Formats: sequence, C-alpha cells, structure tokens
Amino acid sequence: MFWAFLIGNILYYVIGIVLAFVLKDNRAFCKYLCPITVFLKPMSYFALLRIRCNKDKCVSCGKCKQVCPMEVDITDNSRKRKNSTECICVWNA
Repeated sequence: MFWAFLIGNILYYVIGIVLAFVLKDNRAFCKYLCPITVFLKPMSYFALLRIRCNKDKCVSCGKCKQVCPMEVDITDNSRKRKNSTECICVWNA
C-alpha cells in the first residue's frame, strides 16, 4: 500500500512538471491537475467578491491579461467568462 501511494504521488508530480514544459505554462499543475479546483470551481460562480474591470478607466491595453498568472480575461465582467473560475487572486472568493 505504501509503494502504491509513493508511486502515485511521484507520477502525479512528474505529470504536472511535464505539462508545465509541454504547454509552456508554469501554472499547468494548478489549472489541470490540482484536486482543490474540484471544490473551488463550482463555488466561484457564487462568489460575492470578484475582480471586476472598471470599463470607464480601461484603455484596453491588455496588460492585465499579460500579467495575470492564470490568463483570466478581466475585461469581461460576466460570470460566464473564459477562465473566470481559475483565478488564484486572494481577492476572488
């Protein structure tokens, strides 16, 4: 039983590292393998605190998406936006 646990964990992290290199994304483990997202993703649809774009001040330069580690399109304020549930910002409940 111990060896199965050990080998499973090793494979889990090796796959995460390989995904990071193949997809050229240092957050590939968080996006595709992290088991915590199973619980956080559904609850993020009902979050009271969300990162929002102030359209009056936005100049559409795209810098916010470039610096976001999870590539969330912050200029789209809808709850259906692509990657909206992948936000790892502490302000996104």
